[in-house]
Amino acid sequence: MGKRLERQALERIGKNWSKSSLTKEKLLSNVREFARFCESRYGLQRIDTLKPHMVESYLHSLHERGLAPSTMSGKLSAVREVAKAVGKANIVARDNSAYGVSRQGCRYNPQQANGAKLAEIRATLHTQAEGGDRVALMMRAADALRQQFGLRAKESLLTSKTIGRDGRTYLVVEGAKGGRPRELEVRTVGQQAAVRLVAGTAERLGNANHRLIPPELALKEAYDAQRNTWRALGGTRENGAHMHAERHAYAQARLGETGDRRTVAEELGHGRESVTAHYVHG
Repeated sequence: MGKRLERQALERIGKNWSKSSLTKEKLLSNVREFARFCESRYGLQRIDTLKPHMVESYLHSLHERGLAPSTMSGKLSAVREVAKAVGKANIVARDNSAYGVSRQGCRYNPQQANGAKLAEIRATLHTQAEGGDRVALMMRAADALRQQFGLRAKESLLTSKTIGRDGRTYLVVEGAKGGRPRELEVRTVGQQAAVRLVAGTAERLGNANHRLIPPELALKEAYDAQRNTWRALGGTRENGAHMHAERHAYAQARLGETGDRRTVAEELGHGRESVTAHYVHG
């Protein structure tokens, strides 16, 4: 029965081809969750009979679960997609703050990376990689890119290509939000070592596209394996050793080197200098 309402919701919103594969998967997962809630709580059988009080009740349940504002924002986006698809966009407020959800407090919250825990995780990954574990091989190289270039988790899996120009080498960052690649100059010894590790790992894993993802894994499978393994090794947001903390550490170090927020923002793949407030105090 639950699958029937889920199927109705998914069919109504369509394929959302404009979104990246991981964003689309998250959206569809949230749509399924909302449909299951409406059916189990209210016995809803037709998604086009969705009512405002069902939306309110669902949001109340999210608050009760203590979800982070960013997670709740994603789930609200899915609810809006469903409401819009059934011709009832007006039953969901446009502003998340109407439901007591705001990302402002967590968006600009620079984090201090737990260097000791990160080093422990890297040591474990190195041991596993040297033992031939293919996921660990992928993750070790991806971690080097995050540490040395401040890449996002997805970017670190998809980035491997370098180009030469005017006597300099640039890393071509792929998988960015918006889909547009950016180029980062390979400046330091650490960055050069990371680029070599990526090239060697891609060759060892046998990826025909010279990427870090083992050919037997799809992108989502690789992304999930990286996230779950990192968490299993003790890398969490609570202890400051999650993967995104490496991006914060990079931004803080680079701002200390350059004193230039615009440069840091551009290297991180942000168009607005003000976004550096998410990574750096002051």
